[in-house]
Amino acid sequence: AARHRLAVLVRLGLLRRFRPHPPTGSAPWHYVLGPVGAALLGTEDRDERRWAPQVRADRQLGLERSPRLSHMTGRNQFFVALAAHAREHGGEVREWQNETQAAAHALGDLLVGGIWDRLPNPDGAGTWAEDGREVSFLLEYDLGTEHLPVLAAKLDGYALLASLLADAGQAAPPLLFCFGSPRREQAARRALTGTQDSAAVRIATAAIDPYLTSPAGPVWLPLSGPQGGQVRLIDLDAALPDPWRDYRARRARERRQAAEREKALLRADEDQAAMYGAPAGETAMKDAPHG
Repeated sequence: AARHRLAVLVRLGLLRRFRPHPPTGSAPWHYVLGPVGAALLGTEDRDERRWAPQVRADRQLGLERSPRLSHMTGRNQFFVALAAHAREHGGEVREWQNETQAAAHALGDLLVGGIWDRLPNPDGAGTWAEDGREVSFLLEYDLGTEHLPVLAAKLDGYALLASLLADAGQAAPPLLFCFGSPRREQAARRALTGTQDSAAVRIATAAIDPYLTSPAGPVWLPLSGPQGGQVRLIDLDAALPDPWRDYRARRARERRQAAEREKALLRADEDQAAMYGAPAGETAMKDAPHG
């Protein structure tokens, strides 16, 4: 039934489909937005140009031939599996950011100057809601093609991101490493634990087949802290220790104290201005010696 509906959408121009050509075997059909679909979305958004780049022939051909296609579809399937869990068991995918949006999403309004190239480039970012709670997260989706030292070296950027957010009084979201097999997960956990930066990042790992296992379920194993077994996605905030909590509290106290000192100086200036009958800020001019 689903294949029939997809075929109808393709005939109507709402979707377009292509089939990649892997070196061995065959690949399933892949579906992308079609021209009619882009026009309808543009009408709905009242912005006809917003979706037009998505259906450019060169863009879709580049996607079809991209060596990262399997990585992109795997990452997307992670979020699709979350949405399927929400439909069947409750919950909500409140945010779903792709790799081009995830880093900016994590930084929010922070200004990072000339260190942008040192910051991480997550494969995705999202927010999952369940049981009246929500948890935001960053995603590293692993296909097993990357050498483990390269994978572990990514933590340097995530540690920098956590420190920047802590300076701003914010907690970094958990970092999820999603692997395709338990063997790969165990090897990666050893590599990640062996880095100094792992102590600065809240990390959980899981071996997930999104067609069989829900990322929302009790599949996530914290990299550090009390090893109480695997937990649900919604419980990760409570299960992962926060290495920056004390630092954020100290910085918050420092900011409050600085604000109080500034207010005290302003009050003193206003009192002195009232004494001299001059606007605040001009008393220093009255007191200054005349040359």
